[in-house]
Amino acid sequence: MSFLSLNRDSMKIKYFFMALCLGLALVGCKHKQTKESYLPPASMDYSAADTARIMSLVNQYITCLNNQDYDGMVDLLYVFKDNNVHPYTESQRDSVINGLSQIPVYAAKLNSLILRSNVNNEVGITIQLIPDGDLEEGIGTSKFFLNPVVVDGEWYLTLLDTHAEGYRHVN
Repeated sequence: MSFLSLNRDSMKIKYFFMALCLGLALVGCKHKQTKESYLPPASMDYSAADTARIMSLVNQYITCLNNQDYDGMVDLLYVFKDNNVHPYTESQRDSVINGLSQIPVYAAKLNSLILRSNVNNEVGITIQLIPDGDLEEGIGTSKFFLNPVVVDGEWYLTLLDTHAEGYRHVN
């Protein structure tokens, strides 16, 4: 009788562990639910003139980048602080120019443009970092983002900074 009760107990334990393993496997294999990206509507109205001005600034920036004109690139960039734009200080200019001059750029192109508000926008730029890279295929490339801001009706380019005033992350 003890043999039968031992078998029943061991069978119960065996089935318990099988059920536990099956449950863990199902939980572990559960597909991750992805959140759909939602881009809220822009909080301001953009005119054709706004878009043209932003594109003009971005194209100037990309031209400077392609020509390795670091001074020209920095001349187009501003810092957004206290609801106003400020040109780079000499030390900021020197730091940015020094950093940019260390990165070999063989080509650059506009990758994306998202306009959300007067201070929270994204212009994606793809740069080719190796001579035999390919901008279209994404081989040997990297991306960075500019943030066009408008102050008193005039558009300015800033580097996208997730800690900057007015920045709001949007999935």
